[in-house]
Amino acid sequence: MSRLRCGAAALIVLATGVPAGVAAADSFTPVRLDIGVAAVARLHQPLAVTVHVSADPGALDNRTAPVRIGVKLASECGGDFQHTNGVILVNRRLSPQPTTGHAYSAAARGSGRPSAYGTDVVCTYLEEEGDGRVFANDESVTATVSRPCTAAAARYDRLRRARDARRHRARIDSARRSARHACGPGVPL
Repeated sequence: MSRLRCGAAALIVLATGVPAGVAAADSFTPVRLDIGVAAVARLHQPLAVTVHVSADPGALDNRTAPVRIGVKLASECGGDFQHTNGVILVNRRLSPQPTTGHAYSAAARGSGRPSAYGTDVVCTYLEEEGDGRVFANDESVTATVSRPCTAAAARYDRLRRARDARRHRARIDSARRSARHACGPGVPL
Protein backbone atom coordinates (compact mmCIF):
# COMPACT_ATOMS: atom_id res chain seq x y z
CA MET A 1 0.00 0.00 0.00
CA SER A 2 2.83 2.42 0.74
CA ARG A 3 4.30 1.76 -2.73
CA LEU A 4 0.97 2.71 -4.23
CA ARG A 5 0.92 5.94 -2.25
CA CYS A 6 4.51 6.74 -3.27
CA GLY A 7 3.65 6.04 -6.91
CA ALA A 8 0.55 8.23 -6.70
CA ALA A 9 2.54 11.02 -5.07
CA ALA A 10 5.20 10.79 -7.79
CA LEU A 11 2.52 10.88 -10.46
CA ILE A 12 0.98 14.01 -8.90
CA VAL A 13 4.39 15.71 -8.73
CA LEU A 14 5.07 14.88 -12.38
CA ALA A 15 1.61 15.97 -13.45
CA THR A 16 1.88 19.32 -11.70
CA GLY A 17 5.42 19.83 -13.01
CA VAL A 18 4.37 19.53 -16.66
CA PRO A 19 2.35 22.77 -16.84
CA ALA A 20 5.27 24.69 -15.33
CA GLY A 21 7.51 23.47 -18.16
CA VAL A 22 4.90 24.41 -20.74
CA ALA A 23 4.49 27.88 -19.19
CA ALA A 24 8.25 28.40 -19.29
CA ALA A 25 8.21 27.66 -23.02
CA ASP A 26 5.88 30.67 -23.55
CA SER A 27 8.76 33.05 -22.84
CA PHE A 28 10.64 31.85 -25.95
CA THR A 29 11.34 34.80 -28.23
CA PRO A 30 12.17 33.98 -31.88
CA VAL A 31 12.52 37.69 -32.80
CA ARG A 32 14.61 39.93 -30.55
CA LEU A 33 15.00 43.72 -30.43
CA ASP A 34 18.00 45.30 -28.70
CA ILE A 35 17.51 49.05 -28.23
CA GLY A 36 20.36 51.43 -27.48
CA VAL A 37 19.36 54.92 -26.36
CA ALA A 38 20.59 57.39 -23.74
CA ALA A 39 18.64 57.29 -20.47
CA VAL A 40 18.62 61.11 -20.30
CA ALA A 41 17.90 63.50 -23.17
CA ARG A 42 17.91 67.23 -23.92
CA LEU A 43 14.76 69.07 -24.97
CA HIS A 44 14.69 69.93 -28.72
CA GLN A 45 18.11 68.30 -29.28
CA PRO A 46 18.69 65.04 -31.21
CA LEU A 47 18.13 61.83 -29.26
CA ALA A 48 19.94 59.04 -31.09
CA VAL A 49 18.71 55.44 -31.03
CA THR A 50 20.10 52.21 -32.43
CA VAL A 51 18.00 49.07 -32.80
CA HIS A 52 19.53 45.65 -33.46
CA VAL A 53 17.09 43.06 -34.77
CA SER A 54 17.82 39.35 -34.67
CA ALA A 55 15.52 36.46 -35.55
CA ASP A 56 15.76 32.69 -35.49
CA PRO A 57 15.62 30.80 -38.80
CA GLY A 58 12.07 30.79 -40.14
CA ALA A 59 10.73 33.38 -37.70
CA LEU A 60 10.07 35.94 -40.45
CA ASP A 61 9.32 33.49 -43.30
CA ASN A 62 5.56 34.15 -43.39
CA ARG A 63 5.92 37.81 -44.27
CA THR A 64 4.52 38.98 -47.61
CA ALA A 65 6.19 42.40 -47.78
CA PRO A 66 9.42 44.04 -46.60
CA VAL A 67 9.87 44.59 -42.85
CA ARG A 68 10.38 47.99 -41.24
CA ILE A 69 11.60 49.14 -37.87
CA GLY A 70 9.67 51.98 -36.25
CA VAL A 71 10.65 53.74 -33.03
CA LYS A 72 8.77 56.56 -31.31
CA LEU A 73 9.34 58.40 -28.03
CA ALA A 74 5.88 58.54 -26.45
CA SER A 75 4.08 58.82 -23.13
CA GLU A 76 2.53 55.40 -23.86
CA CYS A 77 2.78 52.90 -26.69
CA GLY A 78 -0.08 51.98 -28.99
CA GLY A 79 -0.69 48.64 -30.67
CA ASP A 80 1.55 49.48 -33.61
CA PHE A 81 3.82 52.24 -34.94
CA GLN A 82 1.03 54.06 -36.79
CA HIS A 83 -1.23 54.29 -33.73
CA THR A 84 1.45 55.50 -31.30
CA ASN A 85 1.56 59.25 -30.75
CA GLY A 86 5.03 60.63 -30.20
CA VAL A 87 8.30 61.85 -31.64
CA ILE A 88 9.60 59.63 -34.47
CA LEU A 89 13.15 58.41 -33.79
CA VAL A 90 13.39 55.73 -36.53
CA ASN A 91 11.04 54.77 -39.38
CA ARG A 92 12.85 52.83 -42.08
CA ARG A 93 12.90 49.66 -44.09
CA LEU A 94 15.51 47.22 -42.82
CA SER A 95 18.42 46.30 -45.03
CA PRO A 96 19.14 43.56 -45.75
CA GLN A 97 15.69 41.99 -45.75
CA PRO A 98 15.23 38.50 -44.22
CA THR A 99 15.68 35.46 -46.44
CA THR A 100 13.51 32.36 -46.15
CA GLY A 101 14.81 29.70 -43.78
CA HIS A 102 17.81 31.67 -42.51
CA ALA A 103 18.62 33.44 -39.25
CA TYR A 104 18.33 37.20 -39.53
CA SER A 105 20.27 40.14 -38.18
CA ALA A 106 20.09 43.85 -39.03
CA ALA A 107 20.48 47.24 -37.39
CA ALA A 108 18.82 50.61 -37.84
CA ARG A 109 19.85 54.01 -36.51
CA GLY A 110 18.05 57.29 -36.28
CA SER A 111 17.26 60.26 -34.09
CA GLY A 112 14.50 62.66 -33.22
CA ARG A 113 14.07 65.78 -31.12
CA PRO A 114 12.06 65.35 -27.90
CA SER A 115 9.38 68.02 -27.62
CA ALA A 116 8.43 67.90 -23.91
CA TYR A 117 10.04 67.29 -20.53
CA GLY A 118 9.37 64.07 -18.65
CA THR A 119 9.97 60.34 -18.83
CA ASP A 120 8.74 58.68 -22.01
CA VAL A 121 8.73 55.15 -23.39
CA VAL A 122 10.86 54.22 -26.39
CA CYS A 123 8.17 52.32 -28.35
CA THR A 124 9.84 49.97 -30.85
CA TYR A 125 8.04 47.93 -33.53
CA LEU A 126 9.22 45.46 -36.17
CA GLU A 127 6.39 45.54 -38.71
CA GLU A 128 5.54 44.36 -42.19
CA GLU A 129 4.98 47.14 -44.71
CA GLY A 130 1.49 47.55 -46.03
CA ASP A 131 -0.73 45.70 -43.56
CA GLY A 132 1.34 46.74 -40.53
CA ARG A 133 1.55 43.23 -39.04
CA VAL A 134 3.77 43.42 -35.93
CA PHE A 135 6.43 40.69 -35.65
CA ALA A 136 7.97 42.10 -32.47
CA ASN A 137 7.65 45.12 -30.22
CA ASP A 138 9.41 46.46 -27.14
CA GLU A 139 8.16 48.90 -24.51
CA SER A 140 10.77 48.23 -21.82
CA VAL A 141 13.14 51.15 -22.51
CA THR A 142 12.55 54.68 -21.24
CA ALA A 143 14.26 58.03 -21.72
CA THR A 144 13.90 61.07 -19.50
CA VAL A 145 13.92 64.50 -21.13
CA SER A 146 15.56 66.41 -18.30
CA ARG A 147 15.24 70.09 -17.43
CA PRO A 148 18.59 70.16 -15.51
CA CYS A 149 20.37 68.42 -18.40
CA THR A 150 18.87 70.79 -20.97
CA ALA A 151 19.79 73.89 -18.94
CA ALA A 152 23.35 72.77 -18.14
CA ALA A 153 24.06 71.68 -21.71
CA ALA A 154 22.62 74.94 -23.10
CA ARG A 155 24.92 76.93 -20.79
CA TYR A 156 27.91 74.90 -21.99
CA ASP A 157 26.89 75.41 -25.65
CA ARG A 158 26.48 79.17 -25.10
CA LEU A 159 29.91 79.56 -23.45
CA ARG A 160 31.64 77.41 -26.05
CA ARG A 161 30.24 79.49 -28.93
CA ALA A 162 31.00 82.87 -27.37
CA ARG A 163 33.44 85.16 -29.19
CA ASP A 164 35.85 85.25 -26.28
CA ALA A 165 35.70 81.49 -25.61
CA ARG A 166 39.49 81.12 -25.68
CA ARG A 167 39.87 83.53 -22.76
CA HIS A 168 37.34 81.66 -20.61
CA ARG A 169 38.59 78.09 -20.99
CA ALA A 170 38.22 77.34 -17.25
CA ARG A 171 34.55 78.47 -17.27
CA ILE A 172 33.86 76.36 -20.36
CA ASP A 173 35.49 73.29 -18.79
CA SER A 174 33.46 73.81 -15.62
CA ALA A 175 30.24 74.15 -17.64
CA ARG A 176 31.09 70.95 -19.54
CA ARG A 177 31.63 69.04 -16.28
CA SER A 178 28.30 70.36 -14.95
CA ALA A 179 26.50 69.35 -18.14
CA ARG A 180 28.11 65.90 -18.15
CA HIS A 181 27.07 65.44 -14.52
CA ALA A 182 23.46 66.51 -15.25
CA CYS A 183 23.11 64.58 -18.51
CA GLY A 184 25.20 61.46 -18.06
CA PRO A 185 27.59 59.84 -20.54
CA GLY A 186 25.09 59.06 -23.33
CA VAL A 187 24.11 62.64 -24.20
CA PRO A 188 26.24 64.45 -26.80
CA LEU A 189 27.55 67.83 -25.71
